[in-house]
Amino acid sequence: MERPWGLTGPEFLNIYAIALCGAVAFALVVRALTRSGRGAADVAQRLTLDELAHLAGGPRRVLEASVARLVDAEVLRPSRGGTVQVVKGATAANPVDQVVVADARQHSRRTLGLMISALADHRVLDDLRDRLVSLGLLVDPALARSRARLSALPVAVLIVVGVARWINGLRIDAPVGWLSLQLVLSAVLLALLLRSKKHQLTRRGTRLLAEVRAPGTTRIGDGTLALGGAAGLVALGGLTAYPDLAVRSALVAQSARGGWSSCSGSSGYVATGSSCSSGSSASSCGGGGGGCGGGSS
Repeated sequence: MERPWGLTGPEFLNIYAIALCGAVAFALVVRALTRSGRGAADVAQRLTLDELAHLAGGPRRVLEASVARLVDAEVLRPSRGGTVQVVKGATAANPVDQVVVADARQHSRRTLGLMISALADHRVLDDLRDRLVSLGLLVDPALARSRARLSALPVAVLIVVGVARWINGLRIDAPVGWLSLQLVLSAVLLALLLRSKKHQLTRRGTRLLAEVRAPGTTRIGDGTLALGGAAGLVALGGLTAYPDLAVRSALVAQSARGGWSSCSGSSGYVATGSSCSSGSSASSCGGGGGGCGGGSS
């Protein structure tokens, strides 16, 4: 009876499955620690509406809230052509609003959706993100990427070991079907673990956002940040939350024409194509039967 590496096929498969479950547990712990977040206890008192919008929906939501604020203040007006026009002589004081107004003036034929896509990586939005990171409400994207790689490391090591066993099994003409399946599952898991959200809330940020979204909440912190205006509603719920039906219909239609629309969510932010979504994935570990795993039983 041939026992490569001193293990039969079923023995190796069982050890591999146990190790894979341990790797998944390690990854979950690393991900949980990544979202721990540290910062002052009174962060709500220091948030601006733009920062709250960023927390609720990322940089695109900030731009949506800005457009809502500017439309409400009659600085911008939606047009039938799917664009927003700057009212003659109108100005803006808010840094984000200034960026939006400047872009609307420079690109008068650009739809709202295209404007949002073009401005989503603007430095003024990066500043908002950096402040939220410093307050312990958002995970630093660089930290998220490095922790994603760290969480995936044990799985990558297992795959290397499994591939070596698989090659050895082919060499000695041993059955490797179950091992092949485990390697495929491990590769899928590795790909999932290497992904990191660009906009990921810490647990503190998630709790704060839940408090703000609680029914009846109209102000946060020391009471200076009102949430009942058009900009406040859009900050939490996107353009579909704009209070005026006619304006809301125009803005949402313009956003859709640009190839992008928003939705509200409290746990993360992902924009792909014409929808936003957040989700989770799960994996399972299992053992194998006899006569597989690169060795004979």
